[in-house]
Amino acid sequence: MKKIVLDQQVGGGRIIMIPDVSNMLFSFTFFSILGWVIEVVYRSVRDRSFVNPGLLKGPYLILYGAAALVLMVSVSFLHEYNIFMKALCYFVITTGIELISGLNAQHFFNVRLWDYSDQRFQFRGHICLKFSIYWILLAFAFEYLLLPAYQGLATRLSCFGKGAFGIIMVLLMAIDFSMAVRRKQRRIEKEYQDARVKR
Repeated sequence: MKKIVLDQQVGGGRIIMIPDVSNMLFSFTFFSILGWVIEVVYRSVRDRSFVNPGLLKGPYLILYGAAALVLMVSVSFLHEYNIFMKALCYFVITTGIELISGLNAQHFFNVRLWDYSDQRFQFRGHICLKFSIYWILLAFAFEYLLLPAYQGLATRLSCFGKGAFGIIMVLLMAIDFSMAVRRKQRRIEKEYQDARVKR
């Protein structure tokens, strides 16, 4: 990922760098949308009807956008490692993100975005060995197939265009998320009022 040097002192050897914000925002939104498309196709074909897989209303899955950013950083650090070390790292990264996302969705919104309770070697229905293996394979596909193609596309787009698109989409996601929080609050308030009436 492109870097910008903010502060550099040659004598002291001090170099501070931050990611290019426009590329970071564009990557996050691009893969959030792509992840939504993949999940919609997979779940709709499986259930034979249209399924919006996300907690939010819009056509994006923040989980995929965040995972893509983490994997992009990981690829840059792991490119010299052997395939077994990469597989182990991808297992920890992808399964960890899935577990944290599942626990947060259930804790804060009382929603199960997926349920692996019927799978072998699962933990609380949030992660399981079979899908962890799938994520490892997808991480390798991301590194060797998707990421090179995406980088070729990103280099053809202007920095302004990527930044504008990323900012607009992140703002829409933030509004969507705040509305989801508000809907959750209203359900809690309604349940509380209903409980008082029953008393």
